[in-house]
Amino acid sequence: MPKQTKRELEKEKIRKELGIEAPKKPRKKRKPMTEEQRAAAIERLAKARAAKGPPKNSSIHPDVLSLPEDHPLAYKKVKEWLDYNKDHLKSIKHQAVSKDSKERQEFQTVQTYVKNLGTYIKDNVWCDHRYGKMMEHKMEWVTVVPAKTTGAK
Repeated sequence: MPKQTKRELEKEKIRKELGIEAPKKPRKKRKPMTEEQRAAAIERLAKARAAKGPPKNSSIHPDVLSLPEDHPLAYKKVKEWLDYNKDHLKSIKHQAVSKDSKERQEFQTVQTYVKNLGTYIKDNVWCDHRYGKMMEHKMEWVTVVPAKTTGAK
């Protein structure tokens, strides 16, 4: 129920004093569907759902979606970590303005991790040096293309 204004509260108080009930908007009754109509509606909805096709996941980077389930940074795992850390962030929200610097730092660390998880899902760029549900693993660096070396041949 929406919050009542002062004027509405005064009107309600006067109505109670006078013993008048508030006018109620009459609700239009819906005609019940027949079995044939219900079957036709179910068929139409099924056809519409089939025509719609699978979800496109346009906000998720295709490389993230293409990773196998057992990969450490697979979409399902990262999404689970993101949900967990968003809930954790809500529970430690009060630490953002804490006088204890360690509490503020914990809040900022979790907040940054949540942002980085979102960046990874959207752009396929891992911005953190840790990964996991509670940031329990360290990221290892791998050289994909070695730097050009100069010197003796």
